[in-house]
Amino acid sequence: MFYRRGWVSQPSLRLGLETKPLQVFITNHLELLYNMGDLVTKRLRLVPFKLPIVQAAMIGDTELGKVLDVTVVPNWIDQEFYDNLPEIANILNKSPLQGEWGWGNLVIQQAENTLIGHVMLKIIPDIPDPTGSPTGSLEIGYQIAPSYRRRGYGSEATKAVLDWAFSQPSVEKVTAGCDADNIGSQRLLEKIGMQHTQTRANGQVLVWELSRSS
Repeated sequence: MFYRRGWVSQPSLRLGLETKPLQVFITNHLELLYNMGDLVTKRLRLVPFKLPIVQAAMIGDTELGKVLDVTVVPNWIDQEFYDNLPEIANILNKSPLQGEWGWGNLVIQQAENTLIGHVMLKIIPDIPDPTGSPTGSLEIGYQIAPSYRRRGYGSEATKAVLDWAFSQPSVEKVTAGCDADNIGSQRLLEKIGMQHTQTRANGQVLVWELSRSS
């Protein structure tokens, strides 16, 4: 899958066998959203997927495991994501803001010190801008290895990055859109506190919101 307007490797929500895109837009002065750093939850550690780590992943899981000092579970990302790693590295080189943040975060299960997936907040601009300045929109999604699904890791990782976003004083609201038939995504949005506010695209897309004041 590809991002609209040419950006590669659209993140996906994966619940069981379901794979659907989830788009999230965070508004109000995104220029303050820079270095996320590691995020730690009850069960997970989320490590920014920055250029040196992307380059290690391009070599293979063995090299990636050495760089991160973790075990890498098979299929922590799908083949399409692997195939797009060179272009992701290129984007991180060309977009200063995305380069600071990294291409999302690697999801590491702490108890087993194992890389099990990827969670993404995409902040590159909708229309390519050499300055890397964001336009006010983000996309969020995740991939979790099949052997670790249905354990709540996807929602735990997603909530962590959204909580981090709201810790930034410039962020006031998060708006999410998902397909009307994507029941898994809707359940996840409800779980992290978002509310369905409107319907678009002739009923095909449901819009959800979460604001700082909620």
